[in-house]
Amino acid sequence: MDNLVEKLEGAEKIELPLLSDERGFFKEVIRVSEVEKLTGKAFNPKQMNHSKSSKNTLRGIHRAPWSKLIYVTKGKVQSVLVDLREDSPTFGKYQSVVLGDDNRVALFVPAFVGNSYLVLSEEADYIYLTDQEWSANKETGILWNDEELGIKWMLEEEPMLSQKDRTNPRLSEIFPKK
Repeated sequence: MDNLVEKLEGAEKIELPLLSDERGFFKEVIRVSEVEKLTGKAFNPKQMNHSKSSKNTLRGIHRAPWSKLIYVTKGKVQSVLVDLREDSPTFGKYQSVVLGDDNRVALFVPAFVGNSYLVLSEEADYIYLTDQEWSANKETGILWNDEELGIKWMLEEEPMLSQKDRTNPRLSEIFPKK
């Protein structure tokens, strides 16, 4: 089963100009007004996170009650979003996009959409803003290779995973009636 969709409802790609010359480039990563225009909702960042990971590291699939705005500052990742909102028309579907050095866009991830990524380059720096501060026991996870989701990861070998990500439950265990 392949539940890939081109776009999850509410997930938005934020594309702002990139100015480059012989010195390098300048990139306006995000304008809150642009996010709010695209989503129709207020976005008030409360926390910023930075993750540095090596090649073949897979983080996620993490579901949280906060919206995120993600951007890869260095390297290249396969970003996979999984719709885990029970009332969404794209529930159980996923969206995959390569972000980073070759695709300098930001992604807006709505609350309760699962967020994950696989590092494709030697290393990657992944940053994200959230509209709530992190709080224990508010995040849940879904097994990264759940057959029910059918995610086509760009893997060359078994990924490096945290113990938590190795043992997350399957979609049907969290949402048995779906």
